[in-house]
Amino acid sequence: MTNDWRLPAFVILISSLVLPARAAPPGFESLFPAGGQIGGSVACEVAGKGLDKDSPVAWVSHPGIVFKAGDKAKKFTVAIAPDVPAGPYLVRFHSAEGSSPPRIFEVGSEPEVVEKEPNDAFADAKGQEGRINTVFNGVLEKAGDVDTHAIRVKKGRGVTLEVHGYALGSPMDPALRLLDARGVEITGGHDTHNLDPRIEYTPKTDGVLYAQVFAFAHPPAADVSLKGSSTHVYRLRVVEDAEPATALVPENPKLSVPGESVGVLAKRGEEDVFTFSAKKGEELVLEAHSRRFDAALRVEDAEGKSLATADDGEGGVTDPVLRWKAPKDGEFKLVVLDRDRGGGPRQAYQAKVTATKPTLTAVFDNHAYRVEAGKSVEVKITLKVTGKFTGKVAASVLGLPAGLSAEVKEADAKSGEIKVTLKAAPEAAASQATFRVELAVDGQTFLPSYVVPFTEPRGDLLITTDTRPWLTVAAAKAK
Repeated sequence: MTNDWRLPAFVILISSLVLPARAAPPGFESLFPAGGQIGGSVACEVAGKGLDKDSPVAWVSHPGIVFKAGDKAKKFTVAIAPDVPAGPYLVRFHSAEGSSPPRIFEVGSEPEVVEKEPNDAFADAKGQEGRINTVFNGVLEKAGDVDTHAIRVKKGRGVTLEVHGYALGSPMDPALRLLDARGVEITGGHDTHNLDPRIEYTPKTDGVLYAQVFAFAHPPAADVSLKGSSTHVYRLRVVEDAEPATALVPENPKLSVPGESVGVLAKRGEEDVFTFSAKKGEELVLEAHSRRFDAALRVEDAEGKSLATADDGEGGVTDPVLRWKAPKDGEFKLVVLDRDRGGGPRQAYQAKVTATKPTLTAVFDNHAYRVEAGKSVEVKITLKVTGKFTGKVAASVLGLPAGLSAEVKEADAKSGEIKVTLKAAPEAAASQATFRVELAVDGQTFLPSYVVPFTEPRGDLLITTDTRPWLTVAAAKAK
């Protein structure tokens, strides 16, 4: 007797146990160009899995930025309303299966151009029209790629060149150099407050100079050769400087608590000193913020003895923030400096002194969630407390669609976790939207945020966190 009947029977049995795989939400790896001008429109192309099927829809964190699908897959026209403020915004693509991770789209006030190939070599750029007060959009498409852009400058008129590549979430460590009309390097730039470069230069003559953009690997690799891919997208902003700041910080200005002041480290190696008063045991937060240089701060007593210092903050943030307790009654000094000992008329910063109060940092465990009608999904929020609260943390969920409810329990106000269960009624309709969670404790309210997904942060992205995670409600499966 043959045993051949057993094979098809086994296949039928296994097939009956295998459930159909749920389709994945769309992927979203890059967007080019990654920005546009206020009041204009730009033709963009996106890269990522699933963006060429199932008609993914774009969501943008500002309603005045609208993505309209083009005639071809992954092609979009982006319209930017005249009332959209300059700055970065988040973009997602979503389908019935869920949402992609968010990416950054930057809106600016200057005219924008898209690179024209070939522009790899200095000779390729010689025929370009020199531009100023312009944003150049480019992509380093392959290993060894170097993009060259012509800029027109005026004698004595300062120029700032700033690349946003890493800050957009591109997987690259970009660098920048400035060449004269002969192709000789004048100056260069690499890391600033993150991995993106900036150059500030005052031309000695009228004419055309050339900016070159290239990149190394990020995350770092042992191979230090130049890298490139379709996701190595960048924006190079080239602008003439406004008149240099002339209102410098007076000697030993007095700061109240709370209080803040702005200043400029006008000379190389300069340190600005602010004085403030504090009582013994008083807890203060001392801060210095600048996107022009790598700021650091120091606290001294009235005699100039160093009591505490702060450099980089937490989570890759380079601005210093120091929680400090006064050792005695008296006058103290807040000293602001450039960690790299630089200086110049553009080295502006803001200094702040505030009294501490308990703070709560709350972080979602994901940027997006999915729930099927008739089922539930758990949202975990990690809590980190600085200081001491006396009450419990209560949570409320805002912006849920019809048919959704939230179940949450109070949590102790200490480092730990709070869980929110989102329940979808059996009749809940399919939907896609953002939602928020609000935490309340001791009369203060806090909005948890998720971290914009990125590998190995080395400083700030243009948007590092957001308080609006995504929620996909899927229709119940037919029985």
